[in-house]
Formats: sequence, structure tokens, C-alpha cells
Amino acid sequence: MLQDQINIVMGKGFYDSKVYQFYLLEQQEIDKLKWIESEKQGRDIGKIQAVFLWTRHHRKKWLKSLNDS
Repeated sequence: MLQDQINIVMGKGFYDSKVYQFYLLEQQEIDKLKWIESEKQGRDIGKIQAVFLWTRHHRKKWLKSLNDS
């Protein structure tokens, strides 16, 4: 039901947009980092810590690699 309401407000084309596709790619990278760092520490580091680490240490290089390809 909520998804239907979102589709009405956002429009189905939103999910095909470059902005949304970029968002999904970045979320996948953050989730990978979260998993790796959680395994290293032996505990779940949480989404907030993963976003912080991603932004601070990896995002700039990732964006450059996207622009170079």
C-alpha cells in the first residue's frame, strides 16, 4: 500500500532516473563496506558508521572512478 502511494507521488519514471540509479549504486557500496567492516570488528557497525566511513574514506575515489569510466 505504501509503495503504491509512493508511486503516485514519485511517478514510475523516478525509479528509472539516473539520480535513483546513482543512489542505488552508492547504497550497494555502503552496504559492502558495512559488511566488510562489521566482519573485521566482529560486530555490526551500523548504517550510520558505515555511511560516515564511506563518505570520509571512499566516496571521493569511487566518484572519480565513475567519472573515469
